[in-house]
Amino acid sequence: MEQEVYGLLAKQFSTPQEVMTEIINLKAILNLPKGTEHFLSDLHGESETFLHILRNASGVIRTKIDLAFGDTLSVEEKNELAALIYYPEKQLEKIKGTENESDFYEKTLHRLIEVSKMVTAKYTRSKVRKALPREYQYIIDELINMPYQSITKTEYYSNIISGIIELGNADKFISAMCSLIQRLAVDHLHIVGDIFDRGNGADKIMDRLRQYHSLDIEWGNHDVLWMGAYFGNHACVCNVIRINCAYRNLQVIENYGINLRPLMMFALEEYANDPCDAFKISDVYGGESNFEKNELLAKMTKAITVIQLKLENALISRHPEFDMDDRILYPSSTLTEKEKALIRLLTEEFKNNKRLGEHVDFLLKRGSMYKAFNGNLLMHGCVPTERDGSFSYVTVGDKTYKGKALYDRLDLLVRNASKGDRYSCDFMWYLWCGKKSPLYGRDKMCVYTKYFENQIEKENKDWYYEYVKNEAFCLKVLAEFGLCGKNSVIVNGHMPVKVKDGETPESANCRHVTIDGGLSKAYHSKTGIGGYTLISNSEGLFLVSHSPDFSTAELLEHSVDLKSEVRKLFDYDHRILVKQTDKGLIMQKQIEILKGMLKNYYKV
Repeated sequence: MEQEVYGLLAKQFSTPQEVMTEIINLKAILNLPKGTEHFLSDLHGESETFLHILRNASGVIRTKIDLAFGDTLSVEEKNELAALIYYPEKQLEKIKGTENESDFYEKTLHRLIEVSKMVTAKYTRSKVRKALPREYQYIIDELINMPYQSITKTEYYSNIISGIIELGNADKFISAMCSLIQRLAVDHLHIVGDIFDRGNGADKIMDRLRQYHSLDIEWGNHDVLWMGAYFGNHACVCNVIRINCAYRNLQVIENYGINLRPLMMFALEEYANDPCDAFKISDVYGGESNFEKNELLAKMTKAITVIQLKLENALISRHPEFDMDDRILYPSSTLTEKEKALIRLLTEEFKNNKRLGEHVDFLLKRGSMYKAFNGNLLMHGCVPTERDGSFSYVTVGDKTYKGKALYDRLDLLVRNASKGDRYSCDFMWYLWCGKKSPLYGRDKMCVYTKYFENQIEKENKDWYYEYVKNEAFCLKVLAEFGLCGKNSVIVNGHMPVKVKDGETPESANCRHVTIDGGLSKAYHSKTGIGGYTLISNSEGLFLVSHSPDFSTAELLEHSVDLKSEVRKLFDYDHRILVKQTDKGLIMQKQIEILKGMLKNYYKV
């Protein structure tokens, strides 16, 4: 194996000098501050706010502007500069034809260069160059690395800027600078589950994530639900449709081009004389003027819910290891011929959807059940736990698993489901809502009692959520996954933090942080805020809470940014360098291999 590595590297570095240069380069990188990581969870299709958070780097870019200009710019000027960086093309349209157009370009280019210097300061020139658009690579590199305060360089610097303007290239150049600032403000992005459902823009979020420069995804139960639907699990298909019908939000299904007309026609025929009152949402469309649409969606919701409950009964009966007989409340497991035909049609809509397939492939490629990254443990839900604090055994197939072994087995299971394995595909539904699913973390999902018995049952949380308030338990969880760093933290999503009721996201001496702050509008009334971003940079761990009130239109019109508050959770004892990260460990191994190559060169 080692000889194969040597062979591959020999093709890349063909001379001793090239090897020495690479060793020197890697050693220099190891002693730079580690890159900034951002953690977000439970996006739930809230594309407008989430995509803006990516553009403003959770407020980091606005902070860089403050650091770059201090009191030399007014608050209004800083806000306008920030808005330009977030949405350059739209903001540039507003300046066209105004009397300040020529002054705007020179002033703006100078300011963007200053901000660029702030965000590129801790990266190597090589990494920055790789992030630059090819057509402006040389010019931007010169401008952000030139000590232009020097009298001898001033004219050279000014001529570059004036040349950009005179040649009519200023708009494209400004857009390139803004993209660079956005990209380098965040080195790596973690999405800790639940991209889908409730909001109408999950597809837009996935499109953007596919273009993002560096990220990982930890699957949430809503994500595996959509994946299960794409893999052909009938119950998952029903749940996806039911949720979006119940939230009166079919936009995302329409965005994927999934045809729900067969369901609509079936519902109108089968439930023609049924008012479906339990499935209605009052005033969801603004009152009586939309009564007919509300009634249609109520019928569609009931139709798909009945099919779902029958299919779930069959799944539970087929898999006694799920231990969910208490969920069989609907009186039938038998679909009518019309229901069978309908669910076949709907399932084919999901299975044959090209765009959804591309998104699921990306989730498989960049996603996993959990992630151990730079000493932190990232997982959407929980490690199933018993009342006594021991890890729960969960049956998968004919074996039982707990702790890390359970997570590893389930990660493999999801990938097997994507290859058509029947048992794994069935288990995708269990991952969505099973009583010991680590992605669900509750003992039941009370769909039947809510709609058919008009009662809201309590869904009891897994004991994990009580025990993570204890530092010793958190250390036990971290150790189970091979993590024992002084600053190691468990990062979960899934359970909304009810800030308005006095709940806090961190617990156990900050060994555990829940970052579901309710980014989705559906949760704003429960949490009182509009989501969290957890930030880990070289100096410490920070929590950013976002305001629930945000509008892209207002920002573009009045430069009113998303309001966010930053709270420091803790400082590191010393600044964390690249050599202390996972990437740094890989680079150190590369250095050792390169040193071995160097010895071989000199032996010859």
